[in-house]
Amino acid sequence: MKVEVCTGRTCKSRFSGYILTRLENDKKNLNLKKLILHECPCTGNCKKWPNVIFDGKKEEYMNPAKASKIVLDTLNPKPKKQALKKTK
Repeated sequence: MKVEVCTGRTCKSRFSGYILTRLENDKKNLNLKKLILHECPCTGNCKKWPNVIFDGKKEEYMNPAKASKIVLDTLNPKPKKQALKKTK
């Protein structure tokens, strides 16, 4: 999973660095080898900061906890519950 955290002036002023730090810590502490982190310049969506791009999909109004949840849910999906069949 490739994650790009916007470090443009507006996003940086809204603490996008904390998002990057949180994801780096998640990668290290949870051994997320499939997680690729990058800083990226302005994404051009400054009104809805901070912005993070997850595998090409831009997410707006991010915070460290939301970004971490998206990464963990994507890399460690929960198994779907199967419906029990009724027997006669």
